[in-house]
Amino acid sequence: MEGIEFIPAYYYTTVYYTSLLVICWFTVLYYIGAASQRILHAEGSPVQTAAFILTVIITFFLGLRQVSLEFGDCWLYAFDYEGGYAKIDVDVSNEWLWGFISDFCRRMGFNVNEYFLFIEVFYIGGMFICSLILMRKNLWIAMLFFFTAFQTFTFGTNGIRNGLACSIELVAIALVVEKGPKRALALLLMFLASGIHRSTMLPTAAAISSIYFIKETRWTLAFWVSSIFLSLVAGSAITQFFASLGFDDRMANYSFEATDEYFSHTGFRWDFLLYSGFPVIMIWYVTRHRKFNDVTYNTISNVYLLCNAFWLMVIRSSFSNRFAYLSWFIYPVVMAYPLLRMNLWKDQDRRTALILFFYSGFVFFMFFIYYFGTGNGYRGLDLYWWRD
Repeated sequence: MEGIEFIPAYYYTTVYYTSLLVICWFTVLYYIGAASQRILHAEGSPVQTAAFILTVIITFFLGLRQVSLEFGDCWLYAFDYEGGYAKIDVDVSNEWLWGFISDFCRRMGFNVNEYFLFIEVFYIGGMFICSLILMRKNLWIAMLFFFTAFQTFTFGTNGIRNGLACSIELVAIALVVEKGPKRALALLLMFLASGIHRSTMLPTAAAISSIYFIKETRWTLAFWVSSIFLSLVAGSAITQFFASLGFDDRMANYSFEATDEYFSHTGFRWDFLLYSGFPVIMIWYVTRHRKFNDVTYNTISNVYLLCNAFWLMVIRSSFSNRFAYLSWFIYPVVMAYPLLRMNLWKDQDRRTALILFFYSGFVFFMFFIYYFGTGNGYRGLDLYWWRD
């Protein structure tokens, strides 16, 4: 199976985001005029099938991308795969499962495009399974929240190992609130996720803490707010402290003050803080203002708040977006779950449509800033749309 050649790699991100923006806003137009709650009861509607079809299309679109420098580390993964440098090392501290997956694909005779597609099936599939477990009644809206999340494209084409591990973790978090065999399966999935990228031990620890110790969100909300002040006052010292613990070798490599050619966006990221703050507002509104006490949502919220607070405290690290993903991967669930499962408003259709409109619109705005811009400013539409 060959990669997609008819879309130049340079325009791939544009095609992805603009296509989904159009789909989202047509969905918004469908629901915006309704003063009802149809959105809570769409389980038997055609949009359920449409959600599956869109998921398959996105999986193939991302999985069969070209091997190009436009996709960051994609070419390094391809080089490693084709060169056979990955080795199996059955040691949980060395992310053994990633080596096993690569070796399995080589033994099956997959070319590099089929290898990336294989990974994408589980990356996108994890999101779909999570939606089936938690938001079955409206898969269409749930998957739109996933696909238009700021990080979905990046970790489906660049940081694919982190993305794959977090998608497995996503399914685990959806199951861990249950008891018996489902919780056992969740713990197994968490173990497997750490075998792909050991940084997932952070959301695993947050989920287990939420199940057994932290039952309410008021404590984690307070901790999240406190982490902002801690980061502002002692952020560099905290970053060095976590790096010294050996939580992730990447942190030690990324904790120095980067030069412009290495990474142009260091320091306290107010823009990323703004993006991370919207789920916090949703959590506060649902759990503290409206007093909904949903065990599943409380667990999801606590995982997000604890992991995002960790990222805020190491926000000055180079490539801190890699640590932000340890909370951002659950971002769509934090936003979509109450909209699709809880009776929040009488005109839930309209309000959900408005939230989806601003959610997708803000992500498109972030895409415009970060993909059209460079470290020295905007490179301009002329260089992007009409590049020679």
